[in-house]
Amino acid sequence: MTDCIYTFFSAWGDPSAESRAAKTDAALANKFYYADPNAPEPITDREAYLAYVKIYGDMMPDGSAKVVHTSEHNGHARATVAFCKGGVPMQHGQYFADIADGKISRLIGFAGMGEPA
Repeated sequence: MTDCIYTFFSAWGDPSAESRAAKTDAALANKFYYADPNAPEPITDREAYLAYVKIYGDMMPDGSAKVVHTSEHNGHARATVAFCKGGVPMQHGQYFADIADGKISRLIGFAGMGEPA
């Protein structure tokens, strides 16, 4: 069920616009909602999402995002993602997804791991 999450984040840092688009199309439902902790507002448009991911690649040419853990139940998933520079994790995030028919319809991200205060 979580393959789409791995595919979704594999687009981050991909230098090819065509490959990023293909991965996005493979991972996201036609109608989706994506709330990223660094985006000023939720993204619900494919072209806006592709532009957002391109910004990540432009700002960190050797950057990538790697899913390091997932758990799932009842069509929902949680993913821990490492954002890397040169293959070295620089920051982690937690993402919560609604998945239907093998694609992400809703994805909500949080910076960090939610460490207790």
